[in-house]
Amino acid sequence: MALSTLSALLVLSSLAGGSAQPVPAHDVAEAQLRALNHRFTSATVDVDGDLMESLTHEDFLLTDSDGSWRGRAEFVAHMRRQPPLPAAANEGMQVRLFGPVAVVHGLFAAADVAGRLSRVRYTDVHVWSDTSWRLVSVQNTPLADDAALRPRSGPPPGYAAWTGQDPPEDDAGLLQALNESYVKAFRDADVAWYGAHLAPDYVMVSGDGAEWDRAAALARFAQPIFATAMRSFPVDKVTVRRFHDVALIHAENAYQLKDGRKGVSRYTDIWQKRDGRWLCIAAHISVHRAPAL
Repeated sequence: MALSTLSALLVLSSLAGGSAQPVPAHDVAEAQLRALNHRFTSATVDVDGDLMESLTHEDFLLTDSDGSWRGRAEFVAHMRRQPPLPAAANEGMQVRLFGPVAVVHGLFAAADVAGRLSRVRYTDVHVWSDTSWRLVSVQNTPLADDAALRPRSGPPPGYAAWTGQDPPEDDAGLLQALNESYVKAFRDADVAWYGAHLAPDYVMVSGDGAEWDRAAALARFAQPIFATAMRSFPVDKVTVRRFHDVALIHAENAYQLKDGRKGVSRYTDIWQKRDGRWLCIAAHISVHRAPAL
């Protein structure tokens, strides 16, 4: 069944204020999430702070286009201070459903008062909260002028199977360890580790706003970027939040390049527990401070 946006909004209205409801069927849920996404976009044109507050979960976290982190109260207050945008739209929205958790990718395009157009790649995470979807995470990255609009794709590199073993931790400890291993695999260009831990439907948004599918990401991870260009690439300020069988890991990389320049990136990695194993289903990176001496 394909619901129109209007029908989805009617479904949302009927659920609001009612008793707890099960997660909607796939087609209904997707229509609801698309409608919510359009409502969120509309609230940036006709600024509506109350709507922004109603759509966000109490545990909401924004990683904004400049890499800054904002909780719910700060985000809503910031939106209420913002002047309305002359025009805004969504492009290429992709809705991915994981039971009571949904991940939405897309491009947010907006024009300023001078008519200049900018595009921001976003990853939104919604959680079903008894009667409605609530945003728990948003990450934005501006699309660079030379970044492709279409997702990067291509054949994956050849690599041997990963022969390591994840530590026998509980879920909380294992997610911390997997985050550390993810960063270590980048330093070591250990594509085999990524091959064993990236889900088949993995999606990455890099710091220039480009989107990469799993094959293209594996080809990128196989390159010795750290060895050839970096002095250090630590991970810090790690926060792990779990919603059902989906976990969000937010963290910071304050790195240094071989020429001495320093920069800071912030990321959200999204993991899902499938058949007893945690697999990474998405990664999104934003530049917090561009490399500078």
